[in-house]
Amino acid sequence: MKRVLAFVLGLGALGLAPLAGAELKIAVVDVQAAIGQTQEAQTFLEKVQESLEADLERIRELTAQRAEIEEKVQRDAEVMGEEERTRLSEDYERITSDLQYRTETYQKAVNRRRNELFQKMGPGVQAALDDLVKLEAYDLVLPRNTVIYVNPKHDITRKVTEVLDKQS
Repeated sequence: MKRVLAFVLGLGALGLAPLAGAELKIAVVDVQAAIGQTQEAQTFLEKVQESLEADLERIRELTAQRAEIEEKVQRDAEVMGEEERTRLSEDYERITSDLQYRTETYQKAVNRRRNELFQKMGPGVQAALDDLVKLEAYDLVLPRNTVIYVNPKHDITRKVTEVLDKQS
């Protein structure tokens, strides 16, 4: 019985020997970075920033107004009357609330547009990856964010970006 088991295991080991000697060709890719670095994405994000410039300017104004109130309170706290202190406190709270709302709205708009870009470019990314896998004969491609460490020579993010730029 032991001889039969040893024989079967030996045959199994011989069958796997070629696979053990073969090296896997592995790559990693940061899909978001690959998309973000394309010319199409750069142009798209510039347009998004232009369309949201008024919102960003209002955020800057509110930030400056809030800083002015902080400075005034620090500078004049000792000579300020109770009524003025109350008014400044209410203004500060109102501005802070408005600033938070506008900042969140701005971030949501930017994220929504970025997600639109990623969805639009998704099929192209998959095609670019498929082309690179065939061209470079990769056995395994992993998302960059799932890998703790990778030698930069295995990162194909730049190659994916180049293929995407050629596609558009």
